[in-house]
Order: sequence, then C-alpha cells, then structure tokens
Amino acid sequence: MKNQVEIKTLIKIEEGVSTMPHGGKRPGAGRPKKPLAEKLLEGNPGRRKLTVLEFKPAEHEPLTAPEYLSDAAGGVDKYPGATEIFAKVTEWLEQTGCLRLIPPEHITEYSLLKARWLECEAKNARHGLLAKHPTSGQPIVSPYVRMGIDYLRAADAAWNKVWAIVSQNSERSFQHKNPNADVMERLLSAKKGV
Repeated sequence: MKNQVEIKTLIKIEEGVSTMPHGGKRPGAGRPKKPLAEKLLEGNPGRRKLTVLEFKPAEHEPLTAPEYLSDAAGGVDKYPGATEIFAKVTEWLEQTGCLRLIPPEHITEYSLLKARWLECEAKNARHGLLAKHPTSGQPIVSPYVRMGIDYLRAADAAWNKVWAIVSQNSERSFQHKNPNADVMERLLSAKKGV
C-alpha cells in the first residue's frame, strides 16, 4: 500500500501537479517597507507619491500614564519604573509627531513589559543567575532569567508595533535615538557602574 502512495505521488509530480502547499499571500511576507525618512533622504527613487498621515493640529490634553502602571511595575533600585518609561516614550513620540497616531494601549503595554524586564534584571544582578532547586538542592537556572527573556521578547514585540507606525509616518530619522535603545544603553552602563 505504501508503495502505491509513493508511485501516485511521483506520477503527480511528473505531471506538474504538486502535492506540497504553496506559499501564497501571508501577512508580513515579503520585503519590509522602507521608513519614510529614508525615502525622503534618497529622493524618492520610486517616484511614487509618498503617503504621510496628517491630522489637523488640535488641542489635545497631554497623554498621561494609567494609574495602575505605578502599582503594577514600580522602579527597582536605579532602574526606571513603568510610569517613567511611559513618560519618556510619550515625550519621544511627541517629538516625532506620531503621538496621536499610536493607541495609548501600545505605549502602556510596552512600558509595563519593559519595566518588568528591568525588574528581572535587577533580581539577576542582586541574586545571581543560579538558584537552588527546592527539593533536590542542586543548582538550577534562576527563574528570573527565563522571566526576563520572556518579558524582553514581549517588550520588543510591543515596541515593534509602535516603531512600525513611527517609521512609516515620521519625516525625521530617529533610528538611534529611540527610548527602546536608550533603556538598553542605560542598563548596560548601570552594570558597568558608569
């Protein structure tokens, strides 16, 4: 029976009928879009009309962090808390002109996850990367290591939502001056004792 299936599969492949699934259109497939600032610097080589979302300037009350952020993830040691990260990100987004394009939930999610990651890093710095197994007493990897990795991965995914909007709508280049990179730099300099 198995040989008959293999023969039928070979015949279908020879006839040009493939039994393998095709790629097809998938969300996020293909080459990523260039940021708007890069297109402007290169002089719009494609000669297509560049799309920029524009809103009429209106009076908006300043975006403030939700109350639960300070309770959920306050700062640990010299690391910033979620409300500080939220304030820094909103200040940066105001400079890019994209603050009103981004849902506040995205900024809140990023701030909370980044603060939780910094808490895990503070615990790792204080207690080390190894822990004692509760029953066998053998050394194991600290649970804060895995939690830190998970929080960092989730924070980067949350930041990518924000960055996608900024890169496609800001006419200025902010590649090396974003708050996500600044937190990493601050963490690394804190470990060196600078």
